Amino acid sequence: MTTRIPHLQPGVVYIWEGRLDVPADIVAAARRLLSARERKRANRFVYDRHRRRYTVAQAHLRRVLGQLNGIPPETVRFHYEDKGKPFLPGGPSFNQSHSEDRLMIAVAASGRLGVDIEERRTVRLVLGIADKNFARDEAARLHAAPAEERRRLFFRIWTRKEAFLKALGFGLTHPLRSFSVDPTPGAAQGLLAVEDLPEDPRRWHIGGVPCAAGAEAALAVDHAGVTTEPLPYDPDGLGSIEN
Repeated sequence: MTTRIPHLQPGVVYIWEGRLDVPADIVAAARRLLSARERKRANRFVYDRHRRRYTVAQAHLRRVLGQLNGIPPETVRFHYEDKGKPFLPGGPSFNQSHSEDRLMIAVAASGRLGVDIEERRTVRLVLGIADKNFARDEAARLHAAPAEERRRLFFRIWTRKEAFLKALGFGLTHPLRSFSVDPTPGAAQGLLAVEDLPEDPRRWHIGGVPCAAGAEAALAVDHAGVTTEPLPYDPDGLGSIEN
């Protein structure tokens, strides 16, 4: 029986960040926690680093959920929404994101939840991408920003938008232009407008999440006024990979 994480409090989203590039023996230990479906998916990756990172990420997610429910991680049984988003019928709500070897896991007692972390890498033609894919007000923000600030602003917008779509279970299959987010740090609401979805912006919290240097991260949850706290997850057994 695994150690139980303390009870999740309503109105709080708990965040844990770690790393995915770990020694081979830890990857092997992580693989033993995966289901047959997850191992099959891991085997489909062309590049070994992607296979290893997916394996370690899934193992951490299983261990988090196992510790929350007081069960061994390998016994966690995921169910899947129509578009493939995993969930547990009895809760908690959860979502994960990884970029390069960064991993972020978010959990909450309830609600639709999405999280996104992105390595701040060089992006060519930032303004062109924004004009083609972002809402008009978001693209206008980027055009108005000083050139040296555009990359960080781009990732603030991108992570908020992707976190929202992940919370809805859509991923990037839904048009990014169809809704608008506020990238201002500490914005009270975060979701400004939605064109074609039955969502009330006032009920959503969308905002940035602190993360290690060199990345941007954001959270979306369908509860206004939530707070975030570090998740007291113990990764012992998969190595010391915390930041």
